[in-house]
Amino acid sequence: MPTASTKPPTIPPRIERLLLVPLVVLPIVWLAGYFFPPINHDVAAIIDVSARWVGGEKLYVEIIDENLPLTFIVHALPVLTSKVLPGAPTFWFTAWVVAGIFASFWACRRLVRLVPSADHALTEALLPPVLLFLFTVLPNEHFGQREHIMFVACAPYMIASMARAEGVALTRLAAIAIGLVAGVALAMKPHYLAIPAAVELYLLVRRGWRATFTDPIPWSIGLLAVAHFIAMYTLFAEFGQFVMPLAVEAYAPIGDAGWRSVLTSNVLGPTLIALLIFGAIAVVFTKTVSARVLVVFGIGAAISAIAQAKGWPYHVLPALSAAILLAALTVSQTVDRYLPISRSGHHLPVAVISATLMVLLYFQAALYTPPFYKQRQFDESIGGRLQHVIEQNAPHRTILALSPGIYPLWPMINYIGGRMAMRFLTMWVLQGVYATCDDFPALYNPPDTMGDSEKFVFDTVSEDFAREQPDLLIVDRIAGIPRCQGREFDYLEYFMQNRIFADAFEGYEHLMDFDRYRIYRRKKK
Repeated sequence: MPTASTKPPTIPPRIERLLLVPLVVLPIVWLAGYFFPPINHDVAAIIDVSARWVGGEKLYVEIIDENLPLTFIVHALPVLTSKVLPGAPTFWFTAWVVAGIFASFWACRRLVRLVPSADHALTEALLPPVLLFLFTVLPNEHFGQREHIMFVACAPYMIASMARAEGVALTRLAAIAIGLVAGVALAMKPHYLAIPAAVELYLLVRRGWRATFTDPIPWSIGLLAVAHFIAMYTLFAEFGQFVMPLAVEAYAPIGDAGWRSVLTSNVLGPTLIALLIFGAIAVVFTKTVSARVLVVFGIGAAISAIAQAKGWPYHVLPALSAAILLAALTVSQTVDRYLPISRSGHHLPVAVISATLMVLLYFQAALYTPPFYKQRQFDESIGGRLQHVIEQNAPHRTILALSPGIYPLWPMINYIGGRMAMRFLTMWVLQGVYATCDDFPALYNPPDTMGDSEKFVFDTVSEDFAREQPDLLIVDRIAGIPRCQGREFDYLEYFMQNRIFADAFEGYEHLMDFDRYRIYRRKKK
């Protein structure tokens, strides 16, 4: 027991607030930066598809994309909001994500208090600001990606699972709400279901059959997944019967790094190592059950990233978030367990340790990716300059781009209120068809030998071009297709084989070469 001469140091309440308030204020200020352009290009493209769908075009028929229906249902929310309130869909998307972050943070903060192993001074104080960091700062240029949305929506499920693993029973209403919110996010990609599969399997082993089968959370998640699957073949039958087989055939080969390459990538490899090291420390030395749940959640998220087999950095975001949260839990649990701090004297060390660790996280994040680099450089970026070209030369803001890439066409199209004058966003089907050239004796398949998928794209793009007569035709000189027969794939040359396309192209003239693009303008009559 401390004597009068060894009384634990105290800290005035105002000094404690000065140390801890920035941990909440800084993320709020950080979130404000996401309202400045550009929004993430993949997010912008999905919003554009949702806007065309809400505007009356038939999804998967008049506008074709490989993403699942639930993705467009979720992204229709900001589009619908923009119809009743001032502001563009891109603004309302960011606003809805920010609102979701605060709602998730509020729920997680309450749920942390239900986890028995978190009922310690440092753990209870450190986990919420770390979660807020993961929600707001870590995503950076990937803010709003489905992996980001999924982690924000599933964070209450993750914390609730930590409590469930320690025998805490949630109210039925809270459990159903947590399960349904997580279920909506997890059903946006089938790969995400690896996360609840891993978590619920662990809880089944730990708690037994009875507790698992009477728990509303896994049933709620499963209900959403099954309902979405049924909708793919009923309400959105064109997706299940046409687009899904097309995506399996043509989209899967694009950027396919293979599971071994993804597993050993620069981000996922170290993330898995960190999960295992922090997990071993937490499990062996702190005996923390909640740490095991985080390990299982992170492994499920890693399996999801590996299953997508693309190797894109944002796929690893949920697994990386779980690893960082596990590191914070390991540190806080070690201090709480081996250096117990009395409730009367915990304010100073808790405030200092929390502030120090959080500053370290922010500092490392800023070193890894300069904050808001794209926002600060937007006007001089290729997207900002291309936007200026189109505003000057496309009076109706209609373009048709023969390109493999989403960026910089999106979010530029969103910002100018433009329209892609064809049913596909990119040439992803042709990328899949021509992923290798081993089987092709010629650079381009003759029209009479094309498979069904290629012929569909060949014809529909040409028909869309002739019908829509866009202001500009933009041809990407980098086709995203391997060289074959010693030549580069040329999208314009390819589509000029189609008489409908060739006849429509006679009404266009070369405007300029801009960066990697050849731009053609519709001739004035």
